[in-house]
Amino acid sequence: MRKITVVRSATTLPLQLQHPVALLLILLLTMLAIPKPVHAATSDALLQQYIISLCGRPAGNAPPPGWDTVSLNAMCANTQGGFAGGTGGGSVSANMGNIGASSGLTRGGNKNERRDKNKNQVTAGASADDGGWGVMIAPQYGKSDRPDSVLENGYSSNLAGLMIGVDHRYSDTFVLGVTIGQTRDKATFLTGGGSLKTQNNLATLYGTWLPADDIAVDGYLGYGKLNYDSQRHVVFGAINGYATGATTGSQVLAGTSATYLTDMGSYNLAPFINLDYIKTKFKNYSEQGTTTLEMHYGDRNTLSLTSSVGSRISKAYGRDWGSLEPMARFAFVHEFQNRFRQISNELVSTPGTGFLVETDSPDRNYLLLSAGLSAAMNSGTQLYADFEKRTQDRFLSSWSLSAGVLMEF
Repeated sequence: MRKITVVRSATTLPLQLQHPVALLLILLLTMLAIPKPVHAATSDALLQQYIISLCGRPAGNAPPPGWDTVSLNAMCANTQGGFAGGTGGGSVSANMGNIGASSGLTRGGNKNERRDKNKNQVTAGASADDGGWGVMIAPQYGKSDRPDSVLENGYSSNLAGLMIGVDHRYSDTFVLGVTIGQTRDKATFLTGGGSLKTQNNLATLYGTWLPADDIAVDGYLGYGKLNYDSQRHVVFGAINGYATGATTGSQVLAGTSATYLTDMGSYNLAPFINLDYIKTKFKNYSEQGTTTLEMHYGDRNTLSLTSSVGSRISKAYGRDWGSLEPMARFAFVHEFQNRFRQISNELVSTPGTGFLVETDSPDRNYLLLSAGLSAAMNSGTQLYADFEKRTQDRFLSSWSLSAGVLMEF
């Protein structure tokens, strides 16, 4: 009867890559930087000034080429009174703030499990000739909440995803594999501002190398395709309706981590350091609707570079059928990039003229806490469940729950 030694490390990421599911950690890191309509006070004030400047043009001035004067005149007539308090509410402004590709959920329960699985394979002492292939199937569910701020509207978001992966153990010290996955997220904005649906399809190449018995090095490289569908509730003056939009985007993901594997009595301790990179691009698009306040948004790029330092502690309990291992994990995360941005907005009816809106700068430091349970069978199959919580972040609170099965053959 072969005893499987389960020694795992941790990673963070942030989510969300993710967050899709090629690392539902990234997929939840999938996601981060999606356009969304908001209703922040500063953005509303800028939009009001913008409308005043458009509607206050001297009557004798001919409109620039391409302007829809019928729509512009209707908008000016219907927004009268909106500047003095109007009806408020809704998503008046066009600030396209940012949610992460996974609504900012933690980047990862499943990326952690994938990395842990690889370490289990190479530390189990089996060679590539003794069952070198592995398969992972891992669903995930998560939720994130963001409060209102001066610059951006708050939201509540739910995410569900599935990842499928296959890898090969080429030697006692090296595993290489690939995952494909998808996450779907729906964010509902506070104060009736509307909603945003996001789908992230991601493929990731990953590997684990053990240069020594007590050191593990991981790396991954991924590419994702994003689809966004937004609905912005516009309530301003006599205008009360919805503007809808759709666009696509892409993500490039990369990361590496180093873990030290050691024993502390009957406990397994695995301190680690990680570095994760995500670049997201969004294509320009125009909203559709009949409110006369439909907006056009230009191309946009976002960049996230995070480091995380933490540790994982676990204890394995031997059973006739294999082993059972509870674990706890923490990681301190620091964001180096993802700075505030100025986003250009303009009315669809008046191309060539617009205004700039700022987004919030994210919290530079936050904490990820995790707890989980895994069962390793003598046959080589592993079952796991993992809960991860993002906390100590001024803007974002999120959690994710992942479970899965890891099979060797």
